[in-house]
Amino acid sequence: MDTTQTLDTKFSAIDKALAAAKARKAAKELLPQTSAEVPDAPTEARKKATDEEKAAKLAVRAQKQAQLKADREARKAAKAQQPKGPAHMKKIDRAASKLPELNDQTQLLFNEATTNFSSGQLTALALHLQHFNRVKATERALSQKVEVGSRVRIIGGDPKFIGMTGTVSKAQRIRCYVSVPGVKREVYCFTSDVELVASSLASTGTDG
Repeated sequence: MDTTQTLDTKFSAIDKALAAAKARKAAKELLPQTSAEVPDAPTEARKKATDEEKAAKLAVRAQKQAQLKADREARKAAKAQQPKGPAHMKKIDRAASKLPELNDQTQLLFNEATTNFSSGQLTALALHLQHFNRVKATERALSQKVEVGSRVRIIGGDPKFIGMTGTVSKAQRIRCYVSVPGVKREVYCFTSDVELVASSLASTGTDG
């Protein structure tokens, strides 16, 4: 075998391999860059936008919390400025608001008694009046005949109905229902808590 020819053949193969490698490299450089080789600009921009959105949300939340805190402080300050009375006085005021109204004559008597009488005498007077009312209620329960259609005045029971006049819509032995103008529901009373008005006394002939 010719040694010179063998070497030429080897060099020719090497040259071909080098040429092929150069060609592949040139072709690769001409092709567009793949996604792996392209810088991830959109991802960076999205990440930046997300961080800004988070910061904005945190700022809004902090503002809301600050506003809620300011509102609470304002309510506390307003409440602290309101005059406060003893707790038991509130109960007394509520009880007073439920008392029935006094007419002018009774109001004058009340004012005179509370102005001129001692605490002990006022207590005694209140007990005497309470006993008197109980006696009269017993008398009415025994002698007064309350019938459907009777005109009555409520003088006992629920304070908010005392003094109102209505018509008996249902009568039982010791209880009755009174229909009062302006009141949605019938008022449920003991018969001793009502008294016949003048028109009913005249029509029934009852004097008690």
